[in-house]
Amino acid sequence: MKHHLLCCAAALLLATLATADESYASFFKPPGCVCTRSGVANDDEQCDQFDCNCLCDLTAGACDVNCCCDLECSSEEQLSFSACLDEGAAPPVAKACVERPPSLEETNLRYPLRVSDSPEDKLLGLLCVEQDNSAVKGAFYKDQGYPSAIQAFSPGGVGSKQRGFQSNNRGASSIALSGAYRVGDSIAAYRPSGQTLTTVFGGRLVLPAAVFGGRLVLPAASDSGTCVELNAVSFGKNEASTCTKITDDLAADCEAQFSTGRYISNVLVEHKKGSAVVGASLQTSLATGALLPVRVGSFTDSSGGVTTDVEAPPVATQWVASSSTCTNALKRMRLRIGHNRTEITSLSVEVETIDLEGDAAELQQEFEVSFHPAGVDTSETRTRSGNPGYISGEPTLGATSPGDANQTASFVVAQTAGFTVMDTGVGGRCESSSPTGSTVGFSTDVFVGCTQSFTRDELRSFCTSTSNQHPMLSSRSVGADQFVFPTWLETEQDLLGIFGNADPTDRRQWIPIESPMGDPDFAVKSRSFVEAENRCVGMPSRLRFEILWTHVGNVENPQAKILSAKRSFEDGPSLQHTLPPNEKQPFSFVTTVSWTYLQPESSIAKSPPPSHIFSVPYDVFYPFQM
Repeated sequence: MKHHLLCCAAALLLATLATADESYASFFKPPGCVCTRSGVANDDEQCDQFDCNCLCDLTAGACDVNCCCDLECSSEEQLSFSACLDEGAAPPVAKACVERPPSLEETNLRYPLRVSDSPEDKLLGLLCVEQDNSAVKGAFYKDQGYPSAIQAFSPGGVGSKQRGFQSNNRGASSIALSGAYRVGDSIAAYRPSGQTLTTVFGGRLVLPAAVFGGRLVLPAASDSGTCVELNAVSFGKNEASTCTKITDDLAADCEAQFSTGRYISNVLVEHKKGSAVVGASLQTSLATGALLPVRVGSFTDSSGGVTTDVEAPPVATQWVASSSTCTNALKRMRLRIGHNRTEITSLSVEVETIDLEGDAAELQQEFEVSFHPAGVDTSETRTRSGNPGYISGEPTLGATSPGDANQTASFVVAQTAGFTVMDTGVGGRCESSSPTGSTVGFSTDVFVGCTQSFTRDELRSFCTSTSNQHPMLSSRSVGADQFVFPTWLETEQDLLGIFGNADPTDRRQWIPIESPMGDPDFAVKSRSFVEAENRCVGMPSRLRFEILWTHVGNVENPQAKILSAKRSFEDGPSLQHTLPPNEKQPFSFVTTVSWTYLQPESSIAKSPPPSHIFSVPYDVFYPFQM
């Protein structure tokens, strides 16, 4: 993650920036927050002073585990919670208490009351009076509107200097004992040994390899990006990770380190904690439901063939010495666990494989485990990346505009994976890269690239062909011209969620990704191949995204939001073939995402003074003593 310094005078420069779209220009208060500005109704969306609570409610339409303020959680679900997550900052309250419950006429005692400032006071039978006679409601960030990204990221704009941060917090998992599963418990798993049971990986289900204490883990990326097995997974908590597995001896490691069957074949999982007994009959354990098998819901082999709903992987990972190929190596694994909040009811896995060639290999692998409560229609749920403000590192919400020609629809088409860009492809080759293979985390800078090799003639064809003449080219209309670019730089997403809980049914909660190509004066640069220099000019080789963000709301409980975003294509390094004509030369293509933080100003909010000074009779406090 890059750290940047913002040195520009934001207030001065913002005065020159224009608002880009009237549909969201006046949208200030995020959904679910309470307006605190005096004289402004709570339903006024233009309220720029607000407090937000229940920050842990990150799933719309379903109960969030351990989120005690989530109104979608039933009392039964709340009983299964192991703790309560942070619900957001609560307004400060001053309390004054007396040591014992006095009679009513002794409430206003002459000796000083003491301030209640310890949790232990809640355990005592104290009589406490809460008071808030301060006119100050708190400090709030000033709304900065939605500055144009084209101007913000131009030379001298507020986005010309950058600053960002990234924070990764991982919680510890508890150890399973017996009885009903609770949030945070690990999951015991077994594998048949003849007609009896033996533990798998030390007695805990492990994905994808044996790790410390035998707990369920998902490999996570180390500082160098390689897979390390330190991230423990807990019952009821969804997790995902991407990392790179490296080997110098593919022949030796193919069927051991890259196998799919090692992690899912013949694996049985406890229906509830302690339901299985080591040494018990396999037939009895299955018949009584004490153990559940892991079924293969979907298996995509390296040739693209798909097999569904089978008991074991239909194709094994194998080393083929004649071609020095590791066939059907694990690339992606998604484990889905169904449960009724205290017991596991089903397990299925989705697997995708690829072939690896050569003596050594580097493979980017993706792992995911998700828990699905019974009776919940997941098609009606939606994962948030904050409530409302974005959480650093969570997926940035991305969407596409509906296909209406007049752009009058009130909704957007949200993307399940969020805002995505290209991935590195198999072996770093662009031809196998997916333009939506990498999800962009909020406030996380991204630099991802791939290489494509061409001979001189192939580079000429790539440089001068149209999109319908070459399989590696895409295009879009710009006025009467066609703008041609590599397919791996393609992106259909044109909207970002302003807040982490942006609602797809309300277009005002989404901000457009601006592009210079939207300018009527934009001219498409011509492409050509300079024969004398074997050089391609005018072909984009870099896609650049620039995103401006800030904080709003209460300074004590700030909410992160996106202000504007820009997309632009660049020529980048010269595409010049310098090798002999018939030799393939690799060329680099890159996508970058950079985040700029705009420092907001804050002001103290106060309640307005009364219109006139009132008077009261002397006995207004009767029967209290004066």
